[in-house]
Amino acid sequence: MKTLTIITGASKGLGFELARQSLKAGDTVVTMERRPSKALVEEADKIGCNFIQFTADLLDRKGAVELLMWLLSDKEYAEHDRLILINNAGVLGPVGPIENASPQAAVDCIRVNFEIPVLLTQAFLNETRDWKGERRVMNISSGAGRRSVPGWAMYCSTKAALDRFTAVTAEDQQGKPNPARLSAVAPGVVNTDMQGSIRASSKEDFPNVDRFIDLEKDGKLQSTEDTAKRLLNYLNSDEFGKEPISDIRNISVGD
Repeated sequence: MKTLTIITGASKGLGFELARQSLKAGDTVVTMERRPSKALVEEADKIGCNFIQFTADLLDRKGAVELLMWLLSDKEYAEHDRLILINNAGVLGPVGPIENASPQAAVDCIRVNFEIPVLLTQAFLNETRDWKGERRVMNISSGAGRRSVPGWAMYCSTKAALDRFTAVTAEDQQGKPNPARLSAVAPGVVNTDMQGSIRASSKEDFPNVDRFIDLEKDGKLQSTEDTAKRLLNYLNSDEFGKEPISDIRNISVGD
């Protein structure tokens, strides 16, 4: 099955591993990130598969959306059997009471965590509405969007908004001639650079910081490799999209 997989924020961490494993699976992979990854280029060359890497600042919403629309206007991609969009890019945003945050930090968090995934999903669904291929959108969410975490007002709220957007859009797809499947998936606590930023927070700004320090100390953080494998197994399974708001830790597909 010929698959086109588009991933945001793939230069490092979970996004990098999602891209690397998609390349190994033989997908045509397109990534959008601020900093190009030489390692992904080398991986694609070694495997001999199609890989396109775009340098895109996701704070530039117009540029990011126009880039995706330009990509999908290429009829060559319409020949793929499966079309996948993974909105992975995200930021922790300002940590601490919101009154201590700068307005720009709050706006940037809204843009990267919510506005850009919304606009890219909208463009993806619109540009591919007449394509024959199967379409799937995985929005990387967080358990923090499903409960209150002191000090994370912006992160929690933007991920909660992404969850609800995904659920409503999934429902709107029902009854269409070629409905897309969507799911906002919480990946669990993964050992990424964001975790390092969390552990560096002061207790005054983030009262739960000790818990995350202990998770790292006790070796309880999930690896990016294993998490990406589980996410892709779910994405490629018949179960994907049955629950528009999901948690990979509660799903057993191809483990």
